[in-house]
Amino acid sequence: MRFGVAAAAVLLSTALAAGSASAQQAAPAPLDPAAVARGDALFKSNNCSVCHGVLGTGGANNPADLTRSKLAQTADGGRTLYSFLLAGKPDTGMPAFPGLTPEQGADLSAKIRSLAPQAAAPAAGGGRAAAGPPLPAALAGQDLSIVIGDPKAGKAFFNGAGKCSTCHAVEDGKTSPAANLAHVAAKFKAEKDLQNTWILPRVQNWSPRKDNNVTATAVYADGRKVSGFLTSVSDFKLVIRDAAGATQTIPRAKGEPKVELVDRLQGHLDLLQTYQDNDIHNITAYLATLK
Repeated sequence: MRFGVAAAAVLLSTALAAGSASAQQAAPAPLDPAAVARGDALFKSNNCSVCHGVLGTGGANNPADLTRSKLAQTADGGRTLYSFLLAGKPDTGMPAFPGLTPEQGADLSAKIRSLAPQAAAPAAGGGRAAAGPPLPAALAGQDLSIVIGDPKAGKAFFNGAGKCSTCHAVEDGKTSPAANLAHVAAKFKAEKDLQNTWILPRVQNWSPRKDNNVTATAVYADGRKVSGFLTSVSDFKLVIRDAAGATQTIPRAKGEPKVELVDRLQGHLDLLQTYQDNDIHNITAYLATLK
């Protein structure tokens, strides 16, 4: 029996040693910073971030998340990625890069693999590591931008399908029904604030009491109308105010008088139902050029 236990211990020890050696062999080599830098230049010159984003996690048109793609993250010196890029996948919008060299494929692979989040280091004393996803090592310390769209496409949408130019001018000194957006990008410290504001320019916890954007008109059965800026409306009363802030309460019963509301920002509200992700990225990219 002791021989059996000893033999089992030897076998277990051998298996563990073999498994440890196998794990060490399977561990990918550290990334070469020079290859990552060359890959970064290729990533930019080939406009990869337009679709995949600066972080590689995806952008306009919902492309693959490169930080989670098994193909993109394969640690084989770029051979798998290179083979894929030569042919591309045109049916999904991924173009082919037939002029790419194997060396460039290896550099791009290093760049893309550098975007993968690194495993969190264990906390001191064996406790849990700090919560929250870590920033990819290659991006640590960088001032990352959300501007990943096409400014030309954004301008076309602004002047075309979005009809933004019917209300907003973008030239210095030109009057328009809504705010002139010349130099609008210079008014924001971060592009995300610019994007949040143009999508729906209302403050947090907005109510009609906070601005004069919504006009309410009480329409009586005899044709009389009373208008003012909306404060509140219910089945029982309409409260409006004038430009000086003086309020007027109009009782309502059985739906009378009828109430008509006109929101100055209705155009923004209507577009919320039609935007695609790439429309938002493209418009932000265009507005970011107006400095």
